[in-house]
Amino acid sequence: MSDEVLVPHARVLEPDAGGVLSDENRHYLERVLRLRAGDAFTVTDGTGRETIAVLGAQGSYQLREWTDPGREPAFETTIFCAVSKGDRFEWLIEKAVEMGVRRIVPLLTSRVVAGTPGRAKIDRWSKIAVTAMLQCGGCVMPEVAEPLPFRELPRPSGDVRPVLLHEIPMAVSLRELPKAEKPELWLASGPEGGFDPNEVKTFLDAGWQAVWLGKRLFKTDTAPVVALARLLSL
Repeated sequence: MSDEVLVPHARVLEPDAGGVLSDENRHYLERVLRLRAGDAFTVTDGTGRETIAVLGAQGSYQLREWTDPGREPAFETTIFCAVSKGDRFEWLIEKAVEMGVRRIVPLLTSRVVAGTPGRAKIDRWSKIAVTAMLQCGGCVMPEVAEPLPFRELPRPSGDVRPVLLHEIPMAVSLRELPKAEKPELWLASGPEGGFDPNEVKTFLDAGWQAVWLGKRLFKTDTAPVVALARLLSL
């Protein structure tokens, strides 16, 4: 019988899984969590797999057999979210990744007042996304894309279910949205003040399904989370 000690909350991302921890992961496991040689922790390579690893000397580790823990949503989800002020966008990234969102696209619309994010902020957002993935047991590396001007919004393909959050009653409420057998889900959410009328028309002309969240008005960082909780449970 093995005498290894598994530390349940010790999870790291090692994309190459080469048998030697990155400097950052070694510091986290050995200095922050105080793991010792012979202790076990969880490794994911960011492709949907995870395994138990046993810590060795000098940051080395040995892997067990890879498994698919089956914690990912049925849909591969991308959210196009207007950039918000302060730390609200960071909170949104964290919660979206916790629910299984694969890709976050910061959207620059006409009513965005936060300005275009710089490289340092985008890098910070990416780190927040990876941390959220690890903390919630995810195994697929989330992506925070480069900020996208609204005029460059891609047109959804036939394999995508595109959903537009709208703050006034439209044809369909979120509760009435029928289940669709599509492998990908796109969700678009606007800034404070919502999308402007021309932007809404662009969405609708491109085939996005406008939905209404209900009589309550949600903040720009709250609305996508409310919608995701519903859509990813369908």
